[in-house]
Formats: sequence, C-alpha cells, structure tokens
Amino acid sequence: MRVTGIIAECNPLHDGHRYLIKEARERTCADYIVIALSGDYVQRGAPSILSREARTDALLSAGADLVVELPLYAACSGADYFARGAVALLENLGVVTDLAFGSESGDTDSLMEVSRRLNDESDQFRAALRDGLREGLSYPSARASAMEDTDLPSTPNDLLGTEYLKALLRSGSSIRPLAIERTRCAGATQIRSEMIASRQKSDPFLCRDDFSDLLLHALFGAGSPEALTGYLDVSADLAGRIMKELPGFTAFSNFCAAVKTRNYTYTRVSRALLHILLGITSGTMQFFDTEHSLCGWIRPIGFRREAAPLIRSITASCDVPFLDKLSRAKDTMPEELYKVLEKELQAEFLYDLMAARRTGVRAVPAFSKPLLIKG
Repeated sequence: MRVTGIIAECNPLHDGHRYLIKEARERTCADYIVIALSGDYVQRGAPSILSREARTDALLSAGADLVVELPLYAACSGADYFARGAVALLENLGVVTDLAFGSESGDTDSLMEVSRRLNDESDQFRAALRDGLREGLSYPSARASAMEDTDLPSTPNDLLGTEYLKALLRSGSSIRPLAIERTRCAGATQIRSEMIASRQKSDPFLCRDDFSDLLLHALFGAGSPEALTGYLDVSADLAGRIMKELPGFTAFSNFCAAVKTRNYTYTRVSRALLHILLGITSGTMQFFDTEHSLCGWIRPIGFRREAAPLIRSITASCDVPFLDKLSRAKDTMPEELYKVLEKELQAEFLYDLMAARRTGVRAVPAFSKPLLIKG
C-alpha cells in the first residue's frame, strides 16, 4: 500500500493545495493521501480563519482520504517544532511511505543536500545563529548569515521543506520525500485578507483581533515581565517589551506591530502572544518534545468512506494512541500526557466559542464532536 503524507495549514484551501494533492497522488502512485493538518491555531501565531472541521471538509472534497490533526504545541510553534511534530505524526501512523510538499524550486535532491549539511553542522549553525541574534539581526537574517556557506534556500516553502527533510534525516525515516514545484495562484494571505475585509456578522471567519480582549486579560493578569517568561517563545527581553507596550494596547494585531523589533519579527511576537493567551508553557513543550517527540497521540478529524481499509491499517500499526474516540483517551494515555491533550481540547473549545459569537451557533465541546466522514 502506498500512502503519501502532506503537511498543511490549508488556511484556507486554495488552488495550490488542490494542485499539490493531485500531483502528489500521481507522482507517488499513492493509494491514499493523508493530510497532517494544523488545528484551530496556526504557525504564524493566529487562529485559523476557518475551523479545523471546515478545512478538513474542503480537503476531503479536494481529494484527500484522511485528515489528522497536528498537535497544538507543534502547530503554532516555529519551523523546527512544526516540522518535527508533523514528520513524527506521519511516522507514527505506521503506514506513510512518501511525503510530498510544495516548493519554489521543486528540487528534492538539492534541498536534501542542504538539509544534510544543516544536520551535520548543527552545532556550528546554532552558535552562529546566536551570534547573529546578539548583534541585533532579525531571526531570518541571523539564520541566513549562519548558513551563508550552505546555499540555504531564500524562499519560504523551500526553507520549510528543508526542515521537513532535516526531521526525516534525524529520525532515520524510510519515508521518501518529494518536492513539488508550486503552481501560480492566489495565495492564502491574499484570500484571508479578502475574506476578513468582506465578512458579515454571521460569517465564522476568525482573525487575531477577535481574540484581542482575551489577550489583554491574559497580559494584564500576568502583572509582571517575570510572570510571562514561563511561556513558550517568551524571553526575558521580549517579556519586558510586552509589558512596556501594554499601556498602548488597542488590538492583538496592532500590539504585535508595537512590540516587534529587528530581533523579534511580527510573526515571532504573534506566536509568543498566542502562547500566553492559550497558556502554552516552555516546560510543557519540553516534556512533550523530550518524552513524546512532539506526537503523543493521533487525532483523526475526518476521512473518506472509501478509506476504511487505510483506517484499519493505521489502527493495527499506529505507534501512539489513535484517538478516533476521545472518550478512550484518558484510559489509554499517561496522566501527564493526557494533561497536554486537555490543553489542546480547551484551546479548541475556546476557538469554537469565539466562532459561536459571530454565527450564533452553539459551540460543541470536543468530546461531543463526531468524525467527519465523506462519501
């Protein structure tokens, strides 16, 4: 059985996603396509514009066979955590044979060579990266400077692709990677902007600023910079900037712009603020990474009815609990790991509550949500 994995945010679905699914199936001769999907919060430090269920429904309609959720702690973190968590998720399914990803270059071999060098020179890279950040460079500039002799890609999807390949190499994975050159189409950023600009009161589309009051409450409740440093991605320096700018708080997005500096990009600041809002701590991330390699369970969101044989294969070979029924989670997981899952479920319910404020449709707790089955 040939099963191809794709890592996606689908925020929202666009023609590029449809093209990637189609090309991945054809080029890898896949029997099934599995999507590792970010849940209700995404890597740029914001809520997804549509719920995980709505995006799953769109992906299944576009040709995916199964959609599983990338755990929250990986989904709204930086590229390293995001990539390692997604690759671990696909590995733990026990059936994935290939990984296809969008790429500006479409050159798998060149990206793999860069990734090997990054892994081989990881200690030197980290030291050079720290030096660049101390000199006041932004993270992207410091990273580029640290890898100036490594032909590091300059485009976002190739950069993320190298993180996927690094994760595959580090784990000794047998999953075969395939970079697929991106097609020209309207991007997710443009589509999101248009959706938010034209949204009506009943539209469920969410953005950072819908969470502004919640963020203000979390920051005010912290009371001091020291209280913020336990959250993921919040250094002492960044915590100081956050509290310094707090009196001028008007909205989530404007606050990100006020706090950002050459050292802290808008996205980095937004991620840190989202971690504070959702209560995502460095300690829990360290536990989840060290003890469970960023994947302690697998939560399916939806699948096509014709993919029933794939589901049976996964349940027989999956290396972590396959939570097709959340009611079983507490009995099948260690207590500390279950607490991490509970944090994810709380964040999911919060998202649904915020969407319910717009639509008037009552939010449903995660334990009551059925799997989405198409066909």
